Amino acid sequence: MSTAAAKLKDDKMSSSVQKRQTPKAQNQCEDATSPKSDDKASSRKMIKSVFLALLVGILINVFIGLLVDFGELVNTIKSVSLMTATLPFAIILIIYVIDSLRYQLVFKRFNIKVSFRDSLYNNVIGYFFSNITPGSVGGQPFQVLHFSRLGLDSTITSNVVFSRLMESNIVQLLIVAVFFNKGIGMMSAIGKGAFLLSAGMLITILMTVVLVLGFLNPHLLGVFALKIEKAWLGKLISKIARDTCWAEKLSAWSQGLGEGFRILWKHNTWTMALDILIFLVDQLLWAFALYVPLTAFTGTPAPFPEFLLSFVLCSLISLFIPTPGAAGSVEASFVLVLSALTGKPAATLSAVLVWRFGVFYLHLLVGGLVYFFVPTRRDVYITGEDGIIRRVRPARVDRKARSS
Repeated sequence: MSTAAAKLKDDKMSSSVQKRQTPKAQNQCEDATSPKSDDKASSRKMIKSVFLALLVGILINVFIGLLVDFGELVNTIKSVSLMTATLPFAIILIIYVIDSLRYQLVFKRFNIKVSFRDSLYNNVIGYFFSNITPGSVGGQPFQVLHFSRLGLDSTITSNVVFSRLMESNIVQLLIVAVFFNKGIGMMSAIGKGAFLLSAGMLITILMTVVLVLGFLNPHLLGVFALKIEKAWLGKLISKIARDTCWAEKLSAWSQGLGEGFRILWKHNTWTMALDILIFLVDQLLWAFALYVPLTAFTGTPAPFPEFLLSFVLCSLISLFIPTPGAAGSVEASFVLVLSALTGKPAATLSAVLVWRFGVFYLHLLVGGLVYFFVPTRRDVYITGEDGIIRRVRPARVDRKARSS
């Protein structure tokens, strides 16, 4: 067993006394019976969320379209080539593959050989739930739940999944720091979009502080879970986890999560550094998915440093808009800032619409189909004789359960 895995196991055992629910929470969980899940009602809620995301996005995009030359907008969209139209969609597929390999890289440090299929499914579903929850906040919790259902330790999966938040923030902060001077120059010349750039820079700094505090004080995750337990998102998590006391359990084991974060980053520093570099590639691919149609529609390539900075900051701002998956707000913020950068509002809006159609709306459909029609099994990861945790066939899982 690797040093990180062994250390984490020892720390979890030593802190088990601290991982207790309050008597009230314990009684509630002990008395609670597992209710029959109303799959039809849950499916209707899911479809309603998807429909709401589509409706909000369409309405906001129609409103934006009224502010530009509609004839020019239509002619510009008609001139798009098939390659330009499909590139954003294809790039997200590539990012799914890259992120699946990233999972395999990091889980390996805990003697876990996660399959590519499970990693790919996790990324697709994580993106899907991000796209149907306000502020795109639903992806990571469902990724943790999926890995836990497969039989992986929830503390380890939380370390891996939520460490990605820290990595993404590090990359975004690095981009802002490198191009900070260009951002100041843009704010003085960009006009109405200047407040978005300044807000984005402030949000980047605040998110860094919040995430650092979160990693140092992970019990805040448990506090957050208890607060959303009765909300729609909490009820949906309860349905998928098939556990009405998931929030209390999350609050209990989050007490020892901080040590796990420190182990992951302290004993596997080079692995995490490599993962950060790979995420930088992810970020550049995300930007490239918009840069190509923007260049094609406007006819002139925008300065890439200024474009990349604008892309990162507008993406961060959109996370604080309370629409499902930030639908519509992303288009509005990008059009406002990039129009000032290109000087061609109609062509910029065309590029943003093609980009969002490929990276958001089409993948909303793909994620929904995967969620509803691709089955997942429980507890399919078992520790082998060599100490490595790997996925086994269902028949072997059943035999293992009977023998134990």
